[in-house]
Amino acid sequence: MDVILNEIEKALDSGLYYLALVSVLSLPDVCSALESPDGSTAGTQYKAWYDRWLAARYPRLTRDDIYRLRCGVVHQGRFGHPGMQYARVLFTLPNANRLVFHKNVISDALNLDAVTFCRDIVHAVREWYEDRKNDPVVKANLARLLKLYPDGLAPYIVGVPVIT
Repeated sequence: MDVILNEIEKALDSGLYYLALVSVLSLPDVCSALESPDGSTAGTQYKAWYDRWLAARYPRLTRDDIYRLRCGVVHQGRFGHPGMQYARVLFTLPNANRLVFHKNVISDALNLDAVTFCRDIVHAVREWYEDRKNDPVVKANLARLLKLYPDGLAPYIVGVPVIT
């Protein structure tokens, strides 16, 4: 889990905000799948994870909004989805004036700071992992989580890094 979270933080530090947003919006899926006996997840599990680990930090973003935002961003490449209470979501980025706009409703749009939002989700995942790391189901499913093998994975590929 640390590799994934660290790469998201590196993306933020490198100004790769779209990549970071797509990645963090998929994290509740990853966490809820790790908690599932069969290792799979669905919208109901995503929403339940959000309710438990993140909703208190985002009272203007309902469980349905975050799930629809995830669907729009991950599957359609857009910051909005039919059925959200907002016509669009505006993610502000670091700027020369060092102004941060976060958790604002502007007409029919929700404004979030991209870096703060991403770091909040990463933080929530770290809290979740600390709480769940000894759960037998999570431990069993972690064995199937994507991993970085810096020297390859024998007998398939040896001597070069792989992710599998």
